[in-house]
Amino acid sequence: MSNILMLSMRFKSLMIKPSVLSKIKCNKSNIQFHRPLAYSYSSSFSYSYSTLIKKPHSYQNVKNSSILRNVSWLLNQKKLYSTSPESKKPEEPKQSTSQVLKEVVRLFKLATPDRKLLLVALALLFISCSINMLIPRAYGMVLDATKNIIEGNLPDIAWGLSLYEFSACVGLLLFIGICSDYGRIIMLRILGEKLVARLRSNVIKRTMSQDAEFFDIHKVGDLISRLGSDCFVVSRSMTQNISDGFKHAINGSVSIASMFYISAQLASTVFIFLPGILIGTLIFGNKVRKISRQIQESTGNLTKVGEEQLSGIKTIQSFVAEGKELSKYNNAIRRVFSLGRQEANLNATFYSSIYFISDATFLTVLAYGAQLVASGSLSVGELAAFMLYVNHSGSAMFGIASFYSELMKGTGAASRLFELIDRVPLINPTLGQPLKVKPRGDIEFQNVKFSYPTRPNSVIFQDVNFKIPHSSNVCIVGPSGKGKSTITSLLLRYYDINSGKILIDGKDISKYNVKSLRRYLGVVQQEPILMSGTIRDNITLGLKSYHVAEEEIIEACIKANCHEFITKFPDGYDTVIGPRGALLSGGQKQRISIARALIKNPSVLILDEATSALDSQSEFAINETLQKLMKDEKLTTISIAHRMSTIKKADLVIVLGYDGTVAETGKFEDLYGDETSALYKLLNEDKNELNYPHKPKSEELNSISKDKELINNEFNEEFIKRELVRKNLENLEIDEVQKQNTIDNIAQESSAQHTQEKQQ
Repeated sequence: MSNILMLSMRFKSLMIKPSVLSKIKCNKSNIQFHRPLAYSYSSSFSYSYSTLIKKPHSYQNVKNSSILRNVSWLLNQKKLYSTSPESKKPEEPKQSTSQVLKEVVRLFKLATPDRKLLLVALALLFISCSINMLIPRAYGMVLDATKNIIEGNLPDIAWGLSLYEFSACVGLLLFIGICSDYGRIIMLRILGEKLVARLRSNVIKRTMSQDAEFFDIHKVGDLISRLGSDCFVVSRSMTQNISDGFKHAINGSVSIASMFYISAQLASTVFIFLPGILIGTLIFGNKVRKISRQIQESTGNLTKVGEEQLSGIKTIQSFVAEGKELSKYNNAIRRVFSLGRQEANLNATFYSSIYFISDATFLTVLAYGAQLVASGSLSVGELAAFMLYVNHSGSAMFGIASFYSELMKGTGAASRLFELIDRVPLINPTLGQPLKVKPRGDIEFQNVKFSYPTRPNSVIFQDVNFKIPHSSNVCIVGPSGKGKSTITSLLLRYYDINSGKILIDGKDISKYNVKSLRRYLGVVQQEPILMSGTIRDNITLGLKSYHVAEEEIIEACIKANCHEFITKFPDGYDTVIGPRGALLSGGQKQRISIARALIKNPSVLILDEATSALDSQSEFAINETLQKLMKDEKLTTISIAHRMSTIKKADLVIVLGYDGTVAETGKFEDLYGDETSALYKLLNEDKNELNYPHKPKSEELNSISKDKELINNEFNEEFIKRELVRKNLENLEIDEVQKQNTIDNIAQESSAQHTQEKQQ
């Protein structure tokens, strides 16, 4: 009974939110069905749970209905679009004051290489601020002098200077202050540009030395955002912001000192309001630092989404998924906008409070100062000068608050950069013994066990053993997703294996320097990545020297069968190919990538479906070249392929199994000639789908049998959980149109059942 009550509560939660169904719409043509569908579910669910409460014995009929077969999918959709606190991203742990101070100190250390330039800029700042602070005092002197006019003549202002002489001196000082400001602004701009350039260079240098696990976790868009907007925020907080901070600090200090010099009694009233400003500034700064980091992270996510969409724009357009992807981008925009609005509200609250306190301070000082003038304790000129200093000190307090706010923003952005700079790669590319002599190319896997760091529970290799002799042509085949391309990643040491050894010429590759190891391994991927630039730049990418002889480039291109089409371009090898080689065809890109691998003169050449985009003639020409290289230059070739023509030419075929082991090895004729072999069954998988060795039983059949067993027992919440998993997996495998058709059928069945049971 308790299980029935629990189920009824789940039905109620679905019934009151039929809008969940609107989340699964696939196009505009189906939109008119969403409202009736929601009502159909609601009415059917309402009847079902009420029936269960009134007639507990009737659950045997209900549990076999289409509603219960699909309720889990709806529960999953509700969970997917829930806005409950459980679904929100957990907040980051709060940083202690000492951690914040460490980040601030480290932020200031970024300017250490240019400290001389910064000190000169600050010295110029001190000069200009000191001159500006003399103006209120000079104004007061002139005002007091007007009280002593004798026969229409103004007496000397100060130090025996007449009004014109005094004005000329003040004008000269102002000119010096303007020149100081001019020099300061130029120096700080130069300092800012140098700081950004150095910071970006350090970040990209550290990023390029990271291991593959790092790039599995961090998306390109987020890294671009850190290189762009984060570096800019840090630069701004360390150059112009520091200048403004020191300027306001000097102005504030001189203003307060001048106020005490004029009237200590009147100056003491200003400090009544000072604690409130300081406390508010500290609280505000901490909040700004936190929200600034969130904004930078959201901006990074926005850049990531945009970068992925623009990179895959042809795929998006081919599937007519512009609307869906636009919705995803708009969601990221809304997140940034929401955080920006929070920051705006925070700024408005803080700065309006500062304005109010400043105005209250000004009025209080003015009222009290007027009483002192009336009592003869203060002159009118001194009061005027004092009020100007109050105004300067108020502006200084406001500026210091802004400085602290910008500094906290810079700290928030810098923390994201420090994460990249501080991360130590799991595989250090500079450690290990360098390869001084070109290896022969003997490769051996000994009891290799491996799973990707991001998916530790999914074992890719389990005790894999095989040998590849040097100067041989080896082909690796196997089911999709069972580790063929992973072998390439392990040979290049993108990842370290969990256990076992990978040997080249009898020595563990983990002992080698990664960079020197990779110089002797040539790799051609199934989808080759070319850099923006010229064809020449891409072919010579893997060479140390920036100046490569034309003959070497042409020789490599002839071997890769791409010299002919390159010379047909108007600019030949200097043809600009666009971002990622967008101006070339797939076959042209693959042939250039093969030339890029061959010009390195590698010991081992790895072709990961490298000829899949080539025509038969080009593939034949490249295979002939590789056969010659294996004989003349002792080149070891590892091909990962599905084409029968490629597999036939291999000296050795290594067949991977479904269980993460090597199913068999041998010559193609021997393996394919045996109809019971794994290779034969793999290449004829459509006919022998269930006979491939080590292939597990269908998980779907197991799931169905377990669900049937559960249905035969008492109906409980475990059934819903199992159905939830099963239906969720099923819906991941179908497109949106099929999903909508499924929902339509469920709704019709639910309505029909409701009508039938109501008549009974």
